[in-house]
Amino acid sequence: MSDPTEDESIRFVEIDSYLTKEEMSNDIDSLNFTFEKIHPNPYRFIEKEDFISKVDSIKTQLPDSLTEINFWRLLDKIIVCYNDAHSKAEDSYILTDYVKKQKLFFPLSASIHTGKILISCNENTEQRLPKQTEVMEINGITAKEIIRDLLSHATKENKSLKLLEISDDFGFYLWKMYDWTSEFKIHYKRIESNTLDSIVIKGINWENRKNYRKSENDSYTFKLLEKGVGYMKITNFNGDETEIKDFYKQSFKSLSKNNSSNLILDFRGHKGGSDSYGEHLAKYFSKEPYRKLSKAYWKITPEFKEAFDRRFIPRSIRWFKPIYLVNEYSSIFYGAEPNELVTINYEMKNPLSEEKRFLGNIYLITDHNTFSAGSIFAEMFKYYNMGKIIGQPTGNLYSFNGFALADFTLPNSKLSYQVSSVYNVANNEEKGMKSVEPDIIIDLEIDPLEYIIENLLDNNKVN
Repeated sequence: MSDPTEDESIRFVEIDSYLTKEEMSNDIDSLNFTFEKIHPNPYRFIEKEDFISKVDSIKTQLPDSLTEINFWRLLDKIIVCYNDAHSKAEDSYILTDYVKKQKLFFPLSASIHTGKILISCNENTEQRLPKQTEVMEINGITAKEIIRDLLSHATKENKSLKLLEISDDFGFYLWKMYDWTSEFKIHYKRIESNTLDSIVIKGINWENRKNYRKSENDSYTFKLLEKGVGYMKITNFNGDETEIKDFYKQSFKSLSKNNSSNLILDFRGHKGGSDSYGEHLAKYFSKEPYRKLSKAYWKITPEFKEAFDRRFIPRSIRWFKPIYLVNEYSSIFYGAEPNELVTINYEMKNPLSEEKRFLGNIYLITDHNTFSAGSIFAEMFKYYNMGKIIGQPTGNLYSFNGFALADFTLPNSKLSYQVSSVYNVANNEEKGMKSVEPDIIIDLEIDPLEYIIENLLDNNKVN
């Protein structure tokens, strides 16, 4: 067995307790020291001198004391400055205590369009604002200031992805930024008259939020639609490897049995997982040898090795060092020097022989929540021309930092956070601020599945 999960109560925090200026300053120093030690390229998007100057300014402006939750908000903003979507300040312990104390959240869903905050849904059944109502101000903060502030807490790597991230859960990002716990005074512009008005709305409990009530779907499902069109929905690459390989096998058997000539892969909301699971899938339809990534740079620290062991290597056999050569990942860093940055050039994988492959059309649906290993799959799919991508750009850059295995705890606040240990380089070696773009980009309001069926399958516009 691997190590048991750490009891969450060990790191439980009291959000209303206070930290001194010295305690906070020391925790910030500890955070930055750990990032420099663990992260493969912490200053990829910000000059080290600029970052240090920004942090020094934050430390200088610290008050004599601050509550735990407000210090967590400050740490979250510091980590976001690294612009790494996988490194993060853990929010579960803060959130647990906040919810336990019956403190409230913003009761309306909203999205950001062209610099405006627009109501998209009402989560408070007693007090409502019509959809598309423009919010001008909340609790004395203008919409422009709110958007600026929320961007400082958004973890995605470019501004367009950050805005979509905020729009997915506007109320949660308000909570991350502001110490608003009960009522919300909203100034808004009436749709019918374009005049300004205001309303005071009481917040709602966590369990009444729309996003809280979303149900979790199965990791992977397959079904046949009309006319024998295959539809495979994959929400993550987690779970047992043998099971997902068998799922692929049975799904493609069904396609063959029904003489299907079209397969739709739906990766919307794909949360990531093991990127090798995407390679297992690609062998069923790739026309040429392929690989998930061009290369990767792994920062092999003692902390990373320990976290890896806890996650992947059963404790009873860790003494048997050759076992590390069997695991796909541990074989990469077996024998590496402490804190060494190891370069891995990935090998090509061979698809199935033509008589065993699916030879029909493949359509991959992506959106801004196609993340991590899901985005890696999309880049591989596009680079090797495995089919057509329809939808929205993915939620990770082509090349990105990831594999944030280890949890770190700050000495004074006891707040925890994660730091990436690997830098993944895409097949096309694009290292800028782009995420994987679809061949056909469609508006968020349009259902990409319906679009494919109505515009691509029936009219044979894609071969």
